[in-house]
Amino acid sequence: MPPTSSLPPLQNGERAAAAARQVKPPSRRKGAVLLLLLRAAALILSAAGAAFAATDGAALRRAPFRFLLAAEAIVAVYSVFEAGAAAWEVARGATLLPEALQLWFDFGHDQGFGYMALAASAAAARDAAACGGGAGACLQADVAVGLGFAGFAFLAVAALVTGFRLACFLVTGSRFPPSSSSPSSY
Repeated sequence: MPPTSSLPPLQNGERAAAAARQVKPPSRRKGAVLLLLLRAAALILSAAGAAFAATDGAALRRAPFRFLLAAEAIVAVYSVFEAGAAAWEVARGATLLPEALQLWFDFGHDQGFGYMALAASAAAARDAAACGGGAGACLQADVAVGLGFAGFAFLAVAALVTGFRLACFLVTGSRFPPSSSSPSSY
């Protein structure tokens, strides 16, 4: 005879409350926390790059630096929204948009805005290399270019993470990789 519990079985409302109290496994939260950190770093670097580019009056007379300013400002605004979505996912354990839409949105926009930041930084770097005003005259432009490349680097890593999440979704139907404790079907 199987052992019986002295506790009454859980009712529907109690089951939902018990399920809500369960903590998400740390491995599932790692990706969301990593994305939040990458988004915050991209936001900080691109906003700082835009500020350096905007306050260099001599550099703004040249088209590559206006392109850098515009690209960094766009990436900063995008990063604000994506950092908010990542914070939502860390806090709630669910994506802001439906999962498939959120994964494709993140992956596509990370790549698009990342390449835009890279192109703007490369164009401004070529123009900054031709600066003939001495060592100190081009320092602010060089810092703006460096921050643009750094912002791109964080967006590129975020694109890798979102690409991995998208690949997991396409293979398993979930943005999380399959757990290693699940039985294989081989």
